[in-house]
Amino acid sequence: LQVSQIKQVRLLIDEAIQECDSERLRLEAERFESLREIGNLLHPSVPISNDEDVDNKVERVWGDCSCRKKYSHVDLVVMVDGFEGEKGVVVAGSRGYFLKGPLVFLEQALIQYALQSLRARGYTPIYTPFFMRKEVMQEVAQLSQFDEELYKVVGKGSERAEDSSVEEKYLIATSEQPIAALHRDEWLRPEELPLRYAGISTCFRQEVGSHGRDTRGIFRVHQFEKIEQFVYSSPHDNKSWELFEEMISTAEEFYQSLGIPYHVVNIVSGSLNHAASKKLDLEAWFPGSGAFRELVSCSNCTDYQARRLRIRYGQTRKMMDKVEFVHMLNATMCATTRTICALLENHQTPDGIRVPESLREFMPPGTHPI
Repeated sequence: LQVSQIKQVRLLIDEAIQECDSERLRLEAERFESLREIGNLLHPSVPISNDEDVDNKVERVWGDCSCRKKYSHVDLVVMVDGFEGEKGVVVAGSRGYFLKGPLVFLEQALIQYALQSLRARGYTPIYTPFFMRKEVMQEVAQLSQFDEELYKVVGKGSERAEDSSVEEKYLIATSEQPIAALHRDEWLRPEELPLRYAGISTCFRQEVGSHGRDTRGIFRVHQFEKIEQFVYSSPHDNKSWELFEEMISTAEEFYQSLGIPYHVVNIVSGSLNHAASKKLDLEAWFPGSGAFRELVSCSNCTDYQARRLRIRYGQTRKMMDKVEFVHMLNATMCATTRTICALLENHQTPDGIRVPESLREFMPPGTHPI
């Protein structure tokens, strides 16, 4: 071959390599998206079923879960003059609301009581951002959540006036999401663990697929306050499963102190999200509605989230025989609007709403009973 021909062949080879490399990157991205939709390994105790209405397993019951009372929370929020729904819808759209009067103080009392309870158990209170960058949210949320749950916010990519770039962000559905990313790309040393966080945030949820359900009152809304338990754990010695039981027990003690009857259910495999290896729900008894309603979800995600977020366990790779990942757990402590609904139904009396003893120190004078 002549020199010119060799140069031409080299150019063709370089072009072919570039095309192959582009195709490789496309296929790797496609593979990654497919792998993202494979869920975690299930704990052996999880009931195997797709029917949560029939096959969720009741683990334990606390309090009288058979009594009935006159009014539901939908009526009671209006009767105590703590809710403005019609004007809320005019201002904010579907499921919009104003919380007012005594229920504002009740909500703040719940927040303070929940935070103080967790602080006493060694949790670090943490107020999280309300929105997250798209690339980070993709590492903590599954694809279905982007369509059914998350609100997208589009804004300028930087604060420079000349910069016309656009950046996508997402409003958080729970403080679990930003707290999960708090130690992204870090190594957590064994002596640091467990790390316990008490997350506080406003939560935003689209509730797509909930059309016609709980449209009245404040039980299912697009915006609410929530206190969350979040724990980073060692992957060794069954430690995360011990913490899992500790976290659901902490939630149970909280609702027992509020005098709210409940049962704890083990959620079937078909209703788990991709991250959870096992999930227990605490469902409160609503005597005015005559039904159990979910107040708490407690999940052990083992190392599923940590792998995506590259949160590793140990000293650094040089010090470890192999890379290990921390275990991550989350549990609701108090979603305020739902807890208010449960309090109203369970503590209604002919004279008003009895405020539980545990909350009274956080309420202003003259607000008991409501």
